[in-house]
Amino acid sequence: MTQPISTQQLTALLSITTSSLTSGAILSLSYSTVPILLSAPSPLSLPHLRALFSSGSHIFPQLATLSSAGFAYLAYHAPAGTSTRLHYAIAAAGVIGIAPWTVFVMKGTNMTLVGIEKEGEEGIRKAGGEESVKGLMKRFQWMNAVRGGIMAVGAGVGVWAAMGGH
Repeated sequence: MTQPISTQQLTALLSITTSSLTSGAILSLSYSTVPILLSAPSPLSLPHLRALFSSGSHIFPQLATLSSAGFAYLAYHAPAGTSTRLHYAIAAAGVIGIAPWTVFVMKGTNMTLVGIEKEGEEGIRKAGGEESVKGLMKRFQWMNAVRGGIMAVGAGVGVWAAMGGH
């Protein structure tokens, strides 16, 4: 006879899945989307980058919060003093770690790119030209890859905890 899935099992499944998929989506921006945008002139690529910023800001923080809350719930319900509790707590902190990274490390570059895009050709000129703008886009690219990596580490530690890693 099949055992019903427990609340902890369901929470682990959802937290791991959500954080893994979110990490993949974030990383795909850096490794698939931004390289394509870099091949186009800035007046064409910046509006698309701005749209990516906007859509990402409406989904990634919520998914990180949901995943982190799930891992925190699992840490709370794991036996005290166990490595499982510690691993779930690390997973929770790792997954939500994209928030301070975004705010304190990425926001300045992102807002600079948005400002340039709003001003169009004049913004590109003020920023130092096409190469300077491409440099800012490359900066976003690597910072975003780190953000995806932070999420991936949290997801990986969550998997480790769910598998009873010691």
